[in-house]
Amino acid sequence: MSETTNLALPFIEASQAQKHVTHNEALLVLDALVQTGIVDRDLTSPPASPVDGEAFIPASGSTAQWYGNDLAIAVWQDGAWKFHTPQKGWIVYLTDENMFAFWNGNTWSDLSSAMGALQNISSLGINTAADATNKLSVSTDAVLFNHDGNGVQHKLNKNAANDTASLLFQTNFSGRAEMGITGDDDFHFKVSPDGATWNESIRIDRNNGGITFPKGALLERHLSASVDLGGGADWWGPADHLTTAYTSGSGVALANSRMYFSAFFVPRTLLLLGGFVSLHGASSTTGALLRVGIYELGAPNGSNWDIGNLVADFGTLSAETADNKVFDLANPVIVEPGWYLTAVGVSGSGADAIYGRWHAPGLTRYYPHGSGASGRPRILGPSYYIFENGCTSEIVSGLPATWTKNPALATSSINNFSFQLVFPKWREV
Repeated sequence: MSETTNLALPFIEASQAQKHVTHNEALLVLDALVQTGIVDRDLTSPPASPVDGEAFIPASGSTAQWYGNDLAIAVWQDGAWKFHTPQKGWIVYLTDENMFAFWNGNTWSDLSSAMGALQNISSLGINTAADATNKLSVSTDAVLFNHDGNGVQHKLNKNAANDTASLLFQTNFSGRAEMGITGDDDFHFKVSPDGATWNESIRIDRNNGGITFPKGALLERHLSASVDLGGGADWWGPADHLTTAYTSGSGVALANSRMYFSAFFVPRTLLLLGGFVSLHGASSTTGALLRVGIYELGAPNGSNWDIGNLVADFGTLSAETADNKVFDLANPVIVEPGWYLTAVGVSGSGADAIYGRWHAPGLTRYYPHGSGASGRPRILGPSYYIFENGCTSEIVSGLPATWTKNPALATSSINNFSFQLVFPKWREV
């Protein structure tokens, strides 16, 4: 009697009598081999009281009624054992081990271990659906990448320098933070309020490891309890806790109609209220005016540095008398982190102003003190003598296109200070 190739199901012959017997035998084979559940594969002898339809895989060295049928599928049917020789690719479920096994032609192997050899699958979704963009998608409370040896690396490789290799952090699938090599091979840290507008906070140069802060460094300002700000919540002078100062007893001559610039850094968002200049010597020109303002520090321009947009024009006060000239902005200005310039000039001859020198980390704060020619910036708190780069420049012929000192790059030298003639007045936002 002929049989089918894979499951060895008996064919019914055309002239066969009692065809139902052959048909029923084929059904029994199907019942045993389709969706097969194996009770045990570790026994070498048959169980004492098998249940009709139960299937086993006799272990190597089987005895008694199983003798000679090692690793076959043994099924108890109608009071007798029936044996089926497995074909390559057959899959069974081992109920006592809670796992699937498949016949590889020689033995029964763990199906899950074979899954580890999967290669070049087009997509994979774990607890979620993958798609054309996210070919690997995982929905889980946590993901663990454990070492297989001494260490582990998570590699992100891009095709070219102007491509992107990054980690993107999202809220409801809208980007909020990103870090990686995006658009070039420098390392970037960016944040976004809405997934569309991005602000770069930190950049690490790939060539030398240098760190820049495109939006400024939001450095915490520490004040000791003993330091009186001389204005309650407001203070005059450095906004950067990396900069302290001391006052010189000498004045700087302010030539007629010239502008004097000095750089300073704002490390966090502040409210600019105004400022003061200690005009130590009055102008000899009738009607002379002292004018003060603050500009953004612009972009590098060769060996020079552009002057940026006007931030605040403090306006003018009379320069005909010496005194502390206090400017109050009618509309205070929010100043974002970054580099800025103070600008001061007199439309007359003979005036001079007392300057401060801004140096190293400390708690120094100024306040206007005294009157007349004795008026000068007074210091509150300690000061340190670590010299910074010179940031003073006298400009003839009005506001220039460039400023000849770069406060971030100019080299340091003894007795080369940051001269400050204008002392801004601040308040925390």
